Amino acid sequence: MAGWGNFFGGLMEKLPIQGRIERWKNQKATIEKELANLKLLNLDINRKEDREKAKRIIILADKLDNINKLLINKES
Repeated sequence: MAGWGNFFGGLMEKLPIQGRIERWKNQKATIEKELANLKLLNLDINRKEDREKAKRIIILADKLDNINKLLINKES
């Protein structure tokens, strides 16, 4: 059985498992990219599609704010 422990232990070291902070930074980058793409669009609030995009921008901005708070708290 010691061989299996070494096998799984070695396997776990090779897997690219993200830490919590790295995952938050990746989420932040993804959200910032999507926000930039949405902000490039000229939104017309009278169009239903654009109202949906505006709602998405608000949601993304809130998520980005939360992730920034988590990262700031973790750094201190």
